Amino acid sequence: MAVTHRSIGVVVESSFGSLVASTGLPDKTLTYESMPVERDPVIIYGEVIASERSDTRDGPYGMPPEPDTVYSSGSRVQRRTGSVELRLDLTSVGEGVANYDSNYLGKLLGGGFKTAKHSVATDTSTGASDVNTFTPTTTSTNYAIGNLIGVDYNGRAEYSAVTANNVSSSITISPAVSNTSAISSVIQMLQTWYPSRTGTTEHSCSFRVDGVNFRTFVWGAVLESIAISLDNGRLMADLVYQAACIQDDHASAAGPVEPVYNSGAPALFRGAYVVVSSTAPTSRTDASTGDTLARTELDCESFTFTVTNTLTPKGRSNSILAMSGMDVSDVNVECSLTLSFVNSGLNDDYFNRQLRQVLIGTGPIGNGLGCALMIPAGYLTTDPSKYDVSGNDIVRQTLNYAQSRFGGDVSNSGAGNSPVRIGLTVGS
Repeated sequence: MAVTHRSIGVVVESSFGSLVASTGLPDKTLTYESMPVERDPVIIYGEVIASERSDTRDGPYGMPPEPDTVYSSGSRVQRRTGSVELRLDLTSVGEGVANYDSNYLGKLLGGGFKTAKHSVATDTSTGASDVNTFTPTTTSTNYAIGNLIGVDYNGRAEYSAVTANNVSSSITISPAVSNTSAISSVIQMLQTWYPSRTGTTEHSCSFRVDGVNFRTFVWGAVLESIAISLDNGRLMADLVYQAACIQDDHASAAGPVEPVYNSGAPALFRGAYVVVSSTAPTSRTDASTGDTLARTELDCESFTFTVTNTLTPKGRSNSILAMSGMDVSDVNVECSLTLSFVNSGLNDDYFNRQLRQVLIGTGPIGNGLGCALMIPAGYLTTDPSKYDVSGNDIVRQTLNYAQSRFGGDVSNSGAGNSPVRIGLTVGS
């Protein structure tokens, strides 16, 4: 009898499926980073793909199914496909780490998005002309257009996104911060992940599940969905990956591997603002000057934020993977906000087809601390004037947003004009 203690590690693939040239089979010698994920979703993954044999026969018996596989050294190679499910919190990277490229969170998010980084980790303002415009101490072009930034104002985290980085050497942001004094303090830069316009991701991932007497490899994994919700104020991400090839190697099992923890803080739905823009962002056209929209703070008690990628395999027959990669052929975003205090100013938004920027912040924010979620141009999919009056306590308002086209950034490069963004603060 063996216990089911288990761990899962991730590695970025240098090529989709990590095929070894000499054998055409996936590489089992990769170096994996064990991750601090919840244990329950970590299981032995996948199902065999097979063709049922319905041959003619002379009696009431069946024939074994024909697995979809390749041969190596005269034998069939084991192959399963399926999904990998992970659940973890968005604990930030902490001080002294300039990006998430070598971190498990960056590896996981890069399996479904592209990423962009500012050229500096922190900065300060030499002056703010208004709540949407400030002059940085560093060179303004060090700010990446479309990327998120954050500030700590009176102990609360506020976030916004850069819409232009060279307006008379100033930075414009949208939505606004609450006060010009907010951008007189330290400005925290966020590495930002966003959907690619060409259907590509930063990379594909490989996973390895380790436990007592069992080991499973997963290759060619691309993010199908990420759903971010709350567990007593802690932001939890449920990630689902589609895999091209899954194999067991129980004979090589060495037991679970202690995970590597980030040194930052978990992203908490406390000490931060949830805001929508007070007016509509630029959408159907591209702006010649960056959007600078006012903000409306919401009394939000809970939310869910889900990004779903439609994955389309690029099929081929010359390898065990049966594909050369997976393109993201479509992206769907669903964001649901539950307000404890109804905002009647939003009641007609559905019928007026009103677009608004939607930005969910988290606390704390600081050197390597902080996370934010953004839909730069969101539209309502349900009527916000239909209040929730069930129960016997208070009236609530539910806002369900999806992503529309955004054109309020002055550049389409990087995260500029992307329809959804996930940002994590880097350390300096």
